[in-house]
Amino acid sequence: MTLILRAESHSVTTETVAAQTYVTPVVHAAEVSLHWRADRKILSIQDDGSAAIEETLVPASQQCEGAPPSEKTDAALQLSLKEFCTAWLKAEIIRYTENKSGALRDVSPGANENALSPLAETAPPLLSLWLKRAVCPNVILPQVPFEIGATSQQSFQPASSVLKNAHGSETTEWLDAQGETPAAMLHVVQQLVWSAAPPAAAVRVESRESQTQKDESFFADSLSTVSLQDGSLISANRSASRTTSRQVDPVPGLPQPPEFSSKLTVTVTIERLP
Repeated sequence: MTLILRAESHSVTTETVAAQTYVTPVVHAAEVSLHWRADRKILSIQDDGSAAIEETLVPASQQCEGAPPSEKTDAALQLSLKEFCTAWLKAEIIRYTENKSGALRDVSPGANENALSPLAETAPPLLSLWLKRAVCPNVILPQVPFEIGATSQQSFQPASSVLKNAHGSETTEWLDAQGETPAAMLHVVQQLVWSAAPPAAAVRVESRESQTQKDESFFADSLSTVSLQDGSLISANRSASRTTSRQVDPVPGLPQPPEFSSKLTVTVTIERLP
């Protein structure tokens, strides 16, 4: 399995010459990746078709791989991502029960059952929750009837004090898969958009207080290839991102206030070994 974590921030610098204001986009980025092997062993099968599974995780190396430095690379961002990687670079054995649809329960050791990745998200930690499930080398089968081309789409509006004006959707589709092993691909797209209230403490931009509203979005795209022989996961490409954007204080000479945005993207690639 391969996990790639990429962070980006987008802002602008302004320069006023005479009566003309010039805007220059500024992009800071950082990226790390890590690889590990997961060996799954079925310990027992229960009467309802659920299986008790032991999964052994072994990192491929003792350090994370960083992307080649570029003019956009930000040292502080790169360091924070390496700290995230360090938390994942450890051998571990976990046990859990997987039902016929692929959902997990009774995960042990218990200390890790509710642990989330240290992504420093504001509530709700959607990206961390998504990543916790995305790295599992299996697939949760949907309620959509198994038929190539079968599609299901649903919209939702979660009610929460944290999520203002939230609205989202989930689309599920079965696709044909090519290869020597009879298989089908499950494509799932999830997205959610909401507004976050400004923080209680003022944020200072150019020595002035800013209490502008933040607009946030979450987007996830998962493509899993499932064997038709035993329902196991052959391969998967899963990615998710969380974007936060807000307008900063107006700048004289510009028709609209500049916008600052940050984006954190997580990509998980899973390949079953022969």
